[in-house]
Amino acid sequence: MGVLGLDPAQLLALIRFTAPFDMSGSPTITLPSGFTARGTPVAVQFVARHLDEALLTRAGRAFQRGTDWHRRRPRL
Repeated sequence: MGVLGLDPAQLLALIRFTAPFDMSGSPTITLPSGFTARGTPVAVQFVARHLDEALLTRAGRAFQRGTDWHRRRPRL
């Protein structure tokens, strides 16, 4: 275990899903969406068009209204 950012492979693993959207300016929201068989939390990421945060917010709200994943906690 090291300091975040000192290991290039670790940093790449963390940003590989978000970097394209960071560079394009597209807004994203990541929401809890379940657990693996081992109990590890997983998430879904929604992406909207550039400057369309309103649509993204509505989609995220609808997802959370239709699920209860945001209320569940992993076993420790």
